[in-house]
Amino acid sequence: MKVLPALFENNRQWASRISQASPTFFSRLAEQQRPEYLWIGCADSRVPANEITGLLPGELFVHRNVANVVLHTDLNCLSVLQFAV
Repeated sequence: MKVLPALFENNRQWASRISQASPTFFSRLAEQQRPEYLWIGCADSRVPANEITGLLPGELFVHRNVANVVLHTDLNCLSVLQFAV
């Protein structure tokens, strides 16, 4: 697959940009996550939660599903809520 090498290269470039801007970013990110916010949002790929809120990885705990629905029968969503609280 020719797509995967392009994705890996994009990731390397992204990591390089982040490291240049903030040399300790990844070491801080490796610590236990303690985001201030829980975002339950749409799974639509055009709506990246971190980007539209202006937050970096690790600053927003994200759960994405179709239509932003929270149901009492959705064990995945309930697990997210339990972890976030």
